[in-house]
Parts: sequence; structure tokens; C-alpha cells
Amino acid sequence: MIINQNKGANPVIGICVSKLKPVFQRLVEKRLERYVNDITIIKFYIDDLDFTSRKIKGIALKKNEEKIYEKQGVFPLPSVIYLQCHVEPKIVRKIEGLIGCKVFNNFIFDKWECWEILRRDVALCPYLPYTQKLEHKTNLQHLLSVYKDIFLKPVDLRHGHGSRGIFRVRWKGEAIVELTYREKESLKRKSFESYENFQDWISPKLSKTYIIQQSIQTITWYQKATDIRLNMNKNSQGQWDVSLLLLRVASNDSHITQKVLTAQPIKNLTKMFPGNKNIDNVKIEETLVNIGFKICHTLEKSGHHIADLGIDLGIDEDGYVWIFEVNSLPHPLKGVLDHSLTRPIEYSAYLALE
Repeated sequence: MIINQNKGANPVIGICVSKLKPVFQRLVEKRLERYVNDITIIKFYIDDLDFTSRKIKGIALKKNEEKIYEKQGVFPLPSVIYLQCHVEPKIVRKIEGLIGCKVFNNFIFDKWECWEILRRDVALCPYLPYTQKLEHKTNLQHLLSVYKDIFLKPVDLRHGHGSRGIFRVRWKGEAIVELTYREKESLKRKSFESYENFQDWISPKLSKTYIIQQSIQTITWYQKATDIRLNMNKNSQGQWDVSLLLLRVASNDSHITQKVLTAQPIKNLTKMFPGNKNIDNVKIEETLVNIGFKICHTLEKSGHHIADLGIDLGIDEDGYVWIFEVNSLPHPLKGVLDHSLTRPIEYSAYLALE
């Protein structure tokens, strides 16, 4: 297989993956299968990039007339690299020194870094639940007494942006504290007769950096919790676009587990909640999309090259929209038409041929 990087030829892009996340490695092939044009992807680990020779060791996957050819070897450094894993900033800068500003998703942020950027934007602030770093136990006790219902979320990137390590804490009156958390694939609940007992149990589990976030009661569908998933990507013209917008109904009454009972288009909101006059799917969709574009542009203005975002939002009983989390390493949703599966490849081709 010949790797031709001349302009006008079959574009060649690199996708950097992690040895620790095999699910993202398998995703490369799925993206290529769904992509409609001819292209060559070189899948590689960051340790296999040789800065001196400007070469990478990896697997080249060449798509030509709907057939995919695979070859393992050492290849010239591609002109575009899509980071599908965390890479140290100093390494990213070294790559940019070789190929310029064609390294995208070059800022894999944690929950707190993202929050710091978003809360400085006056247009986004009204949609953000109160959030701060967990600094000491009195900090936790005070916010629990103020909001009665809070989330504790790990900042560590290795937890990703899933529900691992997240605790929901509710003040149930008197001195009773109720805790909800995920253990493997199950939802666990514990009750404590005093705050002190809760503190003794939770403290060893909060050894890493955590944030405390005000819990928002979202609309429920047959007593099941709901949230919104909005995937945003840059497209084949280099512009931000909506790749997916769905209401998700959880399999339980909390937002801790990722199990989804059903996923519905936003246009079904009014039909699903006929008794709530605050739920207008047209107005809510417009708000959600505007917030999505604003988040994209705000993160871009922070000086980073980002083109692939997953945004978790929610709608409360008053029809008000809240931003819960922004994921810089989103995984396309299964079982639905999600353009975020192929748009990173479309954008890579756009950059390669620009």
C-alpha cells in the first residue's frame, strides 16, 4: 500500500489512540466504514511517534472504492492528526511545531478546567448549576445544607466523563443523608443516620480532586430521570454543526448510571409531557442548539483546536435548560443516527485538503 500525501490525492490523516481505551481503538474502524469517500487513516499510539524522523509506527487503513485495506508499518507523519485520547500539552506543542495548527482535540479538559472557561462567559453563566471544587469537609457540609441535593464528581481525566466515581448526596431531613452511586453496572443507595457517619464513609473515597455541583431536578418520564445529549462537531466545510440532539430517559430515578431506557427526538417533547405547558419543543430546541454553538465558540476562544464535543444538558419542570457537563472525548451513541461518528473524519479530510 502506497501512502500518498499530495494535495488532491486520497487524504491521509492520523488518529492517536490510547492503549487504555480499546473501545476508542475499535471506533476508528467504525468511523472509516461509515465514511463515504476514499481516505487513509493511520492509527497509532503517541509513544510510536518519532519526532526526529517525522515518522509514526502504526496501522494504515486505506479506504478505496468502499474497500478497506490494512497494513502495519512505519509511515510519514500525516498532515492532520485527530487526538482521540489525552496527550500531554508539551507533546501536542511539539507535534504542532511539525505540522502546524492541524492537530485537533488538542485540549482534553477535565470537568473543572471546562467549568472555569464556561463560567467566564456571561451568556452561558445563567445555564450553569452552582459548581465549585471540594476543598474540605466543611465546604461539603455547607453546600449540602444549602442545596439539599448535590453531586460529587471526580475531576481526574482517567475517570473520563462517565458516571464512575460520581456520588449523588441528598439531605433527607433531620440528620439523615441519602447517597446514590454506581458500583460496576448497578445503582447503589445508602442511608446514614447522621452527617458524621456519612462523612466517615465518604472521606476515604474522595482522596482525589472532586467538584461539588448543585443537583437540578429535571423533568421525569414515568418517574425516570431525563437528560439531553447534544453532540457538536466541525463538518466537511470546517464549520460547527449539530450531529445529534436527543432526550434520554434513564432506567432509574437518578443520573448516576449510563443505562438508557429510551432516547427520543426533541420534537417529541411536547407529546411526551402533554400536561406541562412550560415544555415547548420548538423553543427548547432553539435554546439547546444556541447553547451548543455558544459552548463550542467559547471553548475555541480559549485558544484550543477542538472539533468534537459531547454536551450533557437537562430541562427542569419550568422548561429551563441547564448545562451539566461537556465531554471532550465523546463516544457516538449506539442505535441512533449520530453524525459524530463520521464528522471527525470529514473535518480531518477538510484540513488535509485545505
